[in-house]
Amino acid sequence: MFEDSTAATDRIAVRRGVRAAVLCFATFGLFDLWLFPDIGTSGLFTRVLVGLFFLGVIEIQIAGGYALRSINLVCATGLVVASFVWLEVMRRTTYQDGFVHFLVFGTVFVISSSLFFRFRFLIGATCSSIITLLFCLAAATASVPESSRLVVVAYFVNFLGFSLYLSWQLATERYVTFLNATQARLNETAVREKGHQLSRIANTDHLTGLRNRRAVVQEYGAFRDRWIKDHRPIGVLLIDVDHFKMFNDHYGHQSGDNCLIDVGRALQMAASAGGAVLGRYGGEEFLAFCHVEDEKMLFGLAEAMRVAVASLAVPHSQRPDSIDVVTVSIGVSLTRRNASPDLDRLSGEADKALYSAKSGGRNRTHVFDPIVPLSLNEEQTIAELLSHAATSGLLSMAYQPIVDLVDGQIHSVEALMRLRDHDGASISPAVFIPVAERTGLIVEMGRWAVHQACVEVLAPGMARHVSVNVSAVQLRASSFALHIAEILVEFGLEPSALALEVTEGADILSDDRILETIEALKALGVQIWLDDFGTGFAGLSWLQSINFDVVKVDRSFLHQTDTRGGALFLRDILQLLRHRGVSVVVEGVETEEQLIFLKQNGVRTAQGFYLSRPVAATGLPRT
Repeated sequence: MFEDSTAATDRIAVRRGVRAAVLCFATFGLFDLWLFPDIGTSGLFTRVLVGLFFLGVIEIQIAGGYALRSINLVCATGLVVASFVWLEVMRRTTYQDGFVHFLVFGTVFVISSSLFFRFRFLIGATCSSIITLLFCLAAATASVPESSRLVVVAYFVNFLGFSLYLSWQLATERYVTFLNATQARLNETAVREKGHQLSRIANTDHLTGLRNRRAVVQEYGAFRDRWIKDHRPIGVLLIDVDHFKMFNDHYGHQSGDNCLIDVGRALQMAASAGGAVLGRYGGEEFLAFCHVEDEKMLFGLAEAMRVAVASLAVPHSQRPDSIDVVTVSIGVSLTRRNASPDLDRLSGEADKALYSAKSGGRNRTHVFDPIVPLSLNEEQTIAELLSHAATSGLLSMAYQPIVDLVDGQIHSVEALMRLRDHDGASISPAVFIPVAERTGLIVEMGRWAVHQACVEVLAPGMARHVSVNVSAVQLRASSFALHIAEILVEFGLEPSALALEVTEGADILSDDRILETIEALKALGVQIWLDDFGTGFAGLSWLQSINFDVVKVDRSFLHQTDTRGGALFLRDILQLLRHRGVSVVVEGVETEEQLIFLKQNGVRTAQGFYLSRPVAATGLPRT
């Protein structure tokens, strides 16, 4: 490795070294003419002839791409031959005293392996030793007094020792430098590979090996940017394994994991064939997206993925329908020019379409219809489910932490309702909340949600504050504020520990009953938060009319900060809210880059899947 690392520079050094050595060797011929008039001309001729010969040989070798080791051997041989030939010619001079004195310049030959060339130590030491021996023999056989011969021989022997020591030090220094550089490169490579490995781990689902939710969100950004540029449609597919809870309960969790791995592999093959990006979105749900030409092309891709899973023929004997293998239901949504291209909206629409696919018998694909998102029968089915969901254990609460970005501690938690049907399949809030609001069931469900949040989080001290979403329907109820007061008294809680998030689904400023309820709640000491600021009706007029304790900035603004315009717009929003003197929570933190942006812009509190996913109350760290 060392030789290979220096080969390129050494080849250049050899060519320069040979030229310098030949020039030096020939120039010393002037001394031959001056000191040895009898044979000086022969000495000069010998120097020029030998020098040009070896210069030509080396040039031919370098041009022919000979190995560096071979070139170095020729150079070392040239030094020895040049020394020998010159000594053979010059030792016949009658000026023996001058000859012996001039021999001391032979040390230039001895040190040439280090002076003109960068030979490996063994080659250089052998070359220097042979040249020293030649000059010692020439001195020892000269016709001069014995003392002169002895002095010159001793001088050459000592100089050889000095030369070998110098060569060894230079070689050692070069090798140590190489080792240090190699170690540095290895460390750099290891750090880079570790970084890539951590990045892969951070973006890979540990079970299926597919992209995880974080990676899916990051990759979707490029698709959204292209849609903004040329409006090429994006299709989003939400895929759910049918009756998976029954499969898991009957066959066991290990079989359930293997089933998800197989399903993921089949979906990935179909997605790759269709040019789609696929990831595991959570639990038994997968999400895919791709650019498509139209709805027909998107439906075809979804069907190919559905058929790929059914073709696995994984047995599922516990299904309540006539199918006895594992299948998937798929809901799809397509970008529209008059609607936001954000993944949150499209996946929400796909979730609604997925519910329609399930309620239609499962093992099918349903395309979201923005005009008629749910059929009458589907809405009636959900309404019937909601009417007894709390008492049947189908309704539950999950809690997503809101994190203090300065110290990393939990600032508060947001309570989120979760609904499952009788076979354990989850139903998206985007599906059941609108039905609950239209049917009025949201009032009782909302009271239950506040009560559960107090039971599971505030009473046992799992968090200092909990926020619960409330809708306009709840706020219109005349007894809502009284019911909240009763719950606080029941548990002996500080009113400020409870926050109610007012959603942006209706224009509350036009309804006096809603404003009276909000005033009554604030009089109790309950915090009132504004949710999804910047969308729908949640605009500047709300900030003027209601003294909100906290404003939560909608996730869509954070997800557009990868563009210069989006970043500037969110900074403007934050500046506006700071001037109003309200606390700010930014929603939707799903990547490290988004988190860094918020910290750089002085945002104190935020929430999102990158910080923490919603968990059961028992999964919250006690504060």
